[in-house]
Order: sequence, then C-alpha cells, then structure tokens
Amino acid sequence: MLSQLRRGVLGLALCLPLLSACSQNSAPELPAATTNAVPSKQAASEQSGRYPVTLSMYDDEGKEIRQTLEKAPERVVVVGQGFAELMLAFGEEDKIAGLGYLDKSYSKYEAQIAKLPILAEMWPSPEAILELKPDLIVAMSSGFKKDRIGDIAFWNERNIPVLAGINYTIGRTIDGFFDDIANLGTALNIEAKADAFIAEQRERIAAIQKTTEQVSVKPKVLLVASGGRETYDYYSPSLCVIDEMIEGSGGEYLKLSEDTYVEMSAESILSVNPDKIILTEFQRSDSEAARNKLLNNPTLRSVTAIKNGDVMVADYTNAIRGSLELADLYEDVAAFLHPGLFGGQS
Repeated sequence: MLSQLRRGVLGLALCLPLLSACSQNSAPELPAATTNAVPSKQAASEQSGRYPVTLSMYDDEGKEIRQTLEKAPERVVVVGQGFAELMLAFGEEDKIAGLGYLDKSYSKYEAQIAKLPILAEMWPSPEAILELKPDLIVAMSSGFKKDRIGDIAFWNERNIPVLAGINYTIGRTIDGFFDDIANLGTALNIEAKADAFIAEQRERIAAIQKTTEQVSVKPKVLLVASGGRETYDYYSPSLCVIDEMIEGSGGEYLKLSEDTYVEMSAESILSVNPDKIILTEFQRSDSEAARNKLLNNPTLRSVTAIKNGDVMVADYTNAIRGSLELADLYEDVAAFLHPGLFGGQS
C-alpha cells in the first residue's frame, strides 16, 4: 500500500482539522546512475528499435536519469503488478523472470499473474533478484532504495540496467503512465504495440473530455481508499490518476489536505459531504462487500453520496497508478458522474 511506500505516522497541519494526518518519510538520496554515451531514445527508435537504446526516467527523488540497454532483455524482474500486466498484454510474459509487489486488486489479469514466478508479495530482496540473473529490472521508482530492492547505483554497478516508473515524487499523472509504457515499449523493442495502445487510449479520453466540456454542474467526488482497515485514507492528486479522470469527466475532485496522504475520519467525510464517492482498496478482492460496508456505515448515513447510493468501486491499480484498462475506468467514471450523458446508472 502507499502507506508502505511513503508515510511515517506524525501529526501534520491539515486543511480540515478533523483529519488525522500521516506524514511521509523523506526519501534517502539515491546515487546517480552512470551510463555510457549511446544513441538517444529517439535515435534508437529511428533505427527500428535496435540496441543499444537509452531511456530517460526519474529516480525516487525526482532526478532525471538515463539508463542504457545494450541488448534486448531476456530475463526481466518486475516489481509492480501494473508493469507485469502490461507485459502480459503485449505478449512479453515469457521474459518475466520474477515478480514482486502485488496489488491483488480487481484485475482481470489475476489468473495470469498467479501463474508468474512470484518473488514476494511486497518488496523482493536484492539477493532474491540477483539469483535470477536479470538483464533488466522494471520497478516502481520508490522500490529503488537500499532497504527495499537496492538502489539504482547498486544494480548499475553489476551491469544491470533498470527501468524506473510510477513516480509519486514528481506526481503520478496519466501522461506519466503513458511515458512508462513508451519506455517499456522501447526497452522490449515493442514500440509499435506500445504506441498503438497509447494512441487508442488518448483518443478515447479525448472523446470523454469533449462530451463533458459543456457540463455546468460538476458533482463533488471523494476518493476513499482503504487497505482493509476500519479507517479510510485520502490520496492527493499527486498520488493517483483517477483525479484526472474525475476532472476530465466533468467532476470536482475533493482535496482535503495540503498533505499528500492522510487518514480520513468519518467526521472529515461528513464535513465535505461529497455528491459521489469512488472507493478503492489495496490488496482486496471483494468489491461488493467493500461498497456495502461503506454504504451501511451508520456514521455516514447523512452524506449525500451514501443517501443516494452513489458509491462506485474502482480497481486500485488502475485508479492509483494506471493500468491497461485506464480508458475503461475513465469511461466508467464519466458514466458514474453524468449518467445522462453516457448512458450509465448513478
């Protein structure tokens, strides 16, 4: 869960005093990765994906770095379920030597993920990764720390390039999601598949935005996240992509705090009184049970969204990081917010 990525429990000043806040640990400094002078990504693309190729990305501090792949990867260690799903969809599952950090959320790829060589449900150790002799490590940028899977310098010193993505330091955005896919396409020499997917997703998103650009009444939407506890969490726009879906679909994403990640009390939900609620849970699979639990919370019965039954469950990976079904969720959000425009049901 993001709490395991970014937070330490401290008292913080919040926009809403009723919120119980959790701070984030500052990320340790990561040594800059060293690479040789090689053709740029654009030049590599012009050479029909031939290697070596160089990729630009960000480390967890938000510093832009470059990584070089001298040859086509054959043994890829993946840390982050979303990356694994992309490789499955693009027909590259045979290259996955090991997988760590599972979301276990509402994914249609659950069965395929279960068949992959699982290293760990959370962060695999550097030793476990080394045993697999990878020629590429694809992981969330927050994983590249000495106390997680090893920092970027550690892997580069062993001549193993990395592809870091899903960066919350610079802010998680839909454009950033597409950048990750473009990098993966270049790394695996499947640029045509990656580019076609990105183009199709952007076209569908643009159609939604065009339909909702004249919307005059924008419902207030609260994202309620949970890790299976009795409490709920607030994610700032920098920690998710569903905020862009809500705003792009003619809604207002409710911002509860200046902090990026805080625990929400029932009182804080009552105080903003959302018109609609989108619920997502990390490492949970019973979406109907999660929705019913929220709808039947007696403390929240006066909330407009609860009274009207306007609670939608969204896949965690897709809502927070983005997944292959990103445009599907975007369309579902649009129909949830404006059923009259999109034929959905409120």
